[in-house]
Amino acid sequence: MTLYEFSTYIARLKREKKFDEALAFFKENKTEYTKEQISKNEHLISDMLYCLRGASHFDAGFKFLSIYNVEINTSTSERVLSAYGWLLWSKYKSENSVADSFHDADEYDFDNDESERPGQFHYQKSELILRIEQLIPLLDVKNTEFSKSVKSNLFSIVLKSEKNKPSPSWKLVDSFCNHFDPERLSTDCRTIKVQRKGVEKDMELASELESWYAYKTKAMQKLGRWQECFELSKKALAVVTKFHYSNDIWFSRRIALSKMNLGSPEETIAEFLAILTKKKEWFIQKELAELYLQQGNIDLAHKYAVEAANNFGPLEFKIDLLFLLGKIYFSKDERDLAFKHFALSKLVRSIQDPPWKVPQKLCEELKKFDNAEIDVAEIKGLESELKRVWRQSSPTQQPKPERELGNGVVKVILHDNERGKDGFLTSDKSDYYFNIFATDILASKVNLKSKVSFKVLPSKQPDKSRAKITGVID
Repeated sequence: MTLYEFSTYIARLKREKKFDEALAFFKENKTEYTKEQISKNEHLISDMLYCLRGASHFDAGFKFLSIYNVEINTSTSERVLSAYGWLLWSKYKSENSVADSFHDADEYDFDNDESERPGQFHYQKSELILRIEQLIPLLDVKNTEFSKSVKSNLFSIVLKSEKNKPSPSWKLVDSFCNHFDPERLSTDCRTIKVQRKGVEKDMELASELESWYAYKTKAMQKLGRWQECFELSKKALAVVTKFHYSNDIWFSRRIALSKMNLGSPEETIAEFLAILTKKKEWFIQKELAELYLQQGNIDLAHKYAVEAANNFGPLEFKIDLLFLLGKIYFSKDERDLAFKHFALSKLVRSIQDPPWKVPQKLCEELKKFDNAEIDVAEIKGLESELKRVWRQSSPTQQPKPERELGNGVVKVILHDNERGKDGFLTSDKSDYYFNIFATDILASKVNLKSKVSFKVLPSKQPDKSRAKITGVID
C-alpha cells in the first residue's frame, strides 16, 4: 500500500466519522512508512489530529505530534495549524467542563456580572492557555477563513468559559485579550437559532470586535484600571457600529464608574441618571445610592437604594446593597432597621455553600449595636419583614388603581402569533404596553395603527405602563 493510499483511506474514515476505525488502521499499518514520511504528509497529520480529537483522545493528539516531530511554528502548514487549533479548542472545552449547550446565545446577558460570587482574583495561566496564545499569531499570519474560524472559536471558548466561572480570573481575561488585535477582528454579526419558551427564534450575535471591547473593558473595571477603562470604553462607543446585549449601556456604565473612581462624582451621577432612563438595573440604582450617600444626600440615597432592593435580582447577590441600606438607615437614626439590614447581609453570607467570608467593615458596623444576634433559622422571617419595609418605602411600588383613560392608537406590534399579540399603544404622548390572548375576540381586530379604547392597569414599574384594550374604534 502506498503512502498516498494509506493517507486516502484514513481521510475517508475521517469523513465518515469512523474515528476509532481510522486510529486502529493507522496503528496497524504505520510501520510500513518512516516517521519522516508520515510527518511530511500534512493531510495525514491533520486527519489523524482530527480523528484523535473526534475520539476524545486529546492528550494522545499532542503526543502524536511529539512522536512524529511535528513542530508548530511559522513553517507549519495551515491545514495542520487548523487541526492543532481545534484540538486545543476541544481540550480546553473538556478541561473546563463546558457543556454542549454552551454557545454564543449565552452572551445575551453578558454584563449581568453582579451575579458573580464574591471571591479573590486569581491568575493561573495553564500550559494549555500558553499553547493557545502561541498559536494565535501563527493563525494571524495565515489570515484565511479557516484560520479565522479557529481563532474566533478559541477566543470565545477561553473568554466565555472564564466569564462563567463563579470567580473569574479577570487578569487572565485581560492578558488573553492582549493576544488579539481589535483592528483585525471581524465586525460581522451572525445569526443563530435559539429556543425561547419553546419557540425557535433568530438571534443576532455580537461581532468579535464588540465582544473584545466588552471583555477587555470589563477586565479593566474589575482590576481597577480606571483611566484605561474610561478611555477604552469611550473608544468602544465610537468604533462599534451595532450593539447587542445592551453593551452600549454597559460601556456607558464603565465610563460612569471610571469617573467615580477618578474623582468626578457630579459627572458620575449625571451618567448614572442617563443610564437609568434606558435600563433600570438594580446595581446601577445601588451605585447611584452610594454616590448620594457619599455626598450626604440621605433622602436620594434611600430612594435609589430602596428601588434597587425592590428591583429584580437574587438576594444573595445584593449583600452589599443590604450593607448600604444599613448605613443609610443608621444615618437616618433608624437603628433597628439599620441593625436588621446589617444582620441580613451577614446571614445571607452564612447560608452559602461554602459560607462566604464576612467582611471586616460589616463586623465593625454590627459592633455598634446591643441587639441580640439573629439566629440563621429566622432568616426567612427577617427577609420578609424587610421586603415589606422596602415596598412601603417606595411609592413606585404602590400600584395605581385601574382607571379608564380613553382612546389611543396602536403604535407597535411586537409579536403576532398563535399565542396572541402584544405591543405598545400611545395616548397623550404616553406609551402603554398591551397584550391580547389569541382567544380574545379583539385579537383579530387590533392591528398596527388601530384606534382603540383602553384602561391603565396596575404596574410596579412606572416606566413600563401597562394597558388593557377594551375595544376597537372604527
